[in-house]
Amino acid sequence: MGKTIDPMLVLGKAVDMGISVKGGDFPLGALPMKMQRIVREANDCYGYPVDYLAGAMLVAVGLGVGNTYFARLKGKWDESAILFMALVGRPGACKSHPLNFAIRPYTELDGKATRAYIKACEEYERQRELPIKERRDPHPVVPVCKRFLISDATPEAMLLIHSQNLRGILMWNDELAGWFKNFNRYNKGSDEEYWLKLFNANPSFSDRKGVKNSVYISRPFISVVGTIQNGILNELAQGSRTSNGFIDRLLFVMPANQDKQPWSDKEPSFDIEAAWAAIISKLVTIPYETDADGNIVANILPFAPEAKARLYEWQRMNTEDCNREECDALKGVYNKFDFHAIRFCLILQMARWACGEADKTEIDLVSVENAISLVDYFKTTATRVQGIIRELSLSELQRAVMSALPDEFTTEQGVEIAADNSMPERTFKDFIRRFTGIHFQKIRHGVYGKN
Repeated sequence: MGKTIDPMLVLGKAVDMGISVKGGDFPLGALPMKMQRIVREANDCYGYPVDYLAGAMLVAVGLGVGNTYFARLKGKWDESAILFMALVGRPGACKSHPLNFAIRPYTELDGKATRAYIKACEEYERQRELPIKERRDPHPVVPVCKRFLISDATPEAMLLIHSQNLRGILMWNDELAGWFKNFNRYNKGSDEEYWLKLFNANPSFSDRKGVKNSVYISRPFISVVGTIQNGILNELAQGSRTSNGFIDRLLFVMPANQDKQPWSDKEPSFDIEAAWAAIISKLVTIPYETDADGNIVANILPFAPEAKARLYEWQRMNTEDCNREECDALKGVYNKFDFHAIRFCLILQMARWACGEADKTEIDLVSVENAISLVDYFKTTATRVQGIIRELSLSELQRAVMSALPDEFTTEQGVEIAADNSMPERTFKDFIRRFTGIHFQKIRHGVYGKN
């Protein structure tokens, strides 16, 4: 007997074909049906690009899961739902609106929590002013503000906030440039290394001078999301952020079509804000236990046997792609997709549960196949981003040679054209080697094409 094909996968592929016809790239069919409906309504009625909204929703779902559930591949190898994501586009590409929509349930939750915190602080001060005998509690506890979102904070302040919200928080910056441009603003250390640790969920602590209380977090959960313009992507790759693998951990959402869309007079056929808030609410109200130190005891989601087998099969293929890749920048990106794939599996399984389309006892084959679709998308966008970064960093000579080269050329033809533009042979060959996979593609031995 042949393999049984899950009807949800077939339906998902059909959705993706429909999106691609409309100019989108994101594999919308990888998301649960309820989320697909929200994205399509928002796209049809408000013009929100599918890629931006769907990508931001993945981050929002991951935040909702937080430290309550981990995906376990084997042994003690657990992955949480942490994502670092950048929505890339030119000015006016409608990045901020879909991002704000995806995050809105958390802004509303944080608003309610802040109002409650203010009242609690007022009561705390009132109790402290009373004689001990008249207090409800002889020693009132300082209130703590519960929150999911932060926007601009020093690493020390962020860890302090996180220590009071161990479930997980999200660094949300409408303009991500403000985030990485502030690296090392407050200290001379390497903020890139600090964020690498957070991405890997390694234990983090803060006990620098000026900090009254040391903070230690055994299993941090801090995701990152924001927007960035095409023209400043090269700034993201400056300094050590390329060599230390920082940029490899970022997922880039980048629609192929970024043209401005005309307004639509359509009204949503249902309340998409309420529908999305209900999905997030189901996630953030997941009960959890804590240990003696107050740390969250995560539930573990194992992989179903057939799901694990498919993931291992994909990883072998990804390893082959990585080993064949001649561009060092893309090789580093491909390496990190091993981790992203597992995180996508966890996020999609929990999203399907929150939408009433699956359980949360294990990660099944549908979630794995859909996670692989997401990886394929982010591989494509990573290649686009690296192309933009390299193009922005090209010298005038390199630009001139690029312009003079035909769409397909041999190495010998390229050497002659380069020489005509005063580029030495060795320099040209190094140029081709460095930019193969980004500006050039190897068609066959000694023959290249321009991307």
